[in-house]
Amino acid sequence: MSGGASARQRFRQTALFEGGALPHFEAGGFWDETIERWRGEGLPAAEDPRRYFGIDAYMDNAPPGLAYHTDRVITPPYWPAFAPRVLEETDESVIELRDDGIVARRRLRGTSVPQFISYPVQSPADWDAVKARLDPHTPERYSGLDAVAAGLGGRDFILRFGLCGAYGTLRNLFGPENLCYALYDSPELIRRILRHWVEFSCGIADRLCPAVDFDYVFLWEDMAFKTGPLVSPAHFSEFILPCYQELIGHLRSRHGFDLFMVDSDGNDWELLPLFIDAGVNIFTPLEIAAGMEPLEIRKRHPGLALLGGIDKRALFGGREAIRREIGWKVPPLLAQGGFFPSLDHHVPADVSFENFCIYLEELRAVQG
Repeated sequence: MSGGASARQRFRQTALFEGGALPHFEAGGFWDETIERWRGEGLPAAEDPRRYFGIDAYMDNAPPGLAYHTDRVITPPYWPAFAPRVLEETDESVIELRDDGIVARRRLRGTSVPQFISYPVQSPADWDAVKARLDPHTPERYSGLDAVAAGLGGRDFILRFGLCGAYGTLRNLFGPENLCYALYDSPELIRRILRHWVEFSCGIADRLCPAVDFDYVFLWEDMAFKTGPLVSPAHFSEFILPCYQELIGHLRSRHGFDLFMVDSDGNDWELLPLFIDAGVNIFTPLEIAAGMEPLEIRKRHPGLALLGGIDKRALFGGREAIRREIGWKVPPLLAQGGFFPSLDHHVPADVSFENFCIYLEELRAVQG
């Protein structure tokens, strides 16, 4: 299957359009409800689905167990984290301060997205307090680094250097609506925060990268919705692009990185050229419901490696729907190179265990 190449080698070869056997990234993850459903449909109890299906890890940060919190790319890695506490409770829900500083209402029964009530930064004074939690030189972040790094020697699994991105950090600090206002009303505060984001990210890299041989840089953004980005191309160019260029330049020259992946759901069409200008060369997850068809992206941006782009909704049907979705887009993309076939997001509970098995069978038959 691997043609003798390791998972790490296969990842690089594909990302750099060098051909060779593909790593297996058919799904980036599974919702908890999906796994719960599959336990009753054939997935063995206590079996990790990724291991069961032979899916290579590529979304894992490192070093595992290090206090830096590299697994928390969807939030800034505060040190210390905010102390969680319940602020209000009813029979139906609780309002709580979370460890990321966000106050949210959470339902006590059923599954739903929390209602976000407030965010850590409402004023420049709030940022000064939060900034103290984002010090790259805090020694406790690196406790045990040497021992953890030693345990990674000779590994055959892919490891990312994961960062909460520039927009992702701003969104976590302000909330998406307040951030829209802040870009107009408080541009100097935005610049201060992004200046610190660059310095913090470079500082973390300067401590971790000499000890750990990461395979690529991963930047979590989620900066678009179904019909377009949450930040205008003009604001991206003014505030974010220079920071990306500085960070990527540092990681290239100082630490030898040459693979930079951005994760953003939604319709990112208007931002793709700017990401490419910044040095990004892999994009994921190419959400089909938002119009991010990988064949169209490849036409306009032929040098951009793509991960994702298989409509997860095709798996709600049967074999023919799955075969059609795979058949019209995957073979031509594989022929061009630089494509990691994968679903366009985590696998939802609408997908049966049987249909996911069919999907893997059909896709791997095409992959060879």
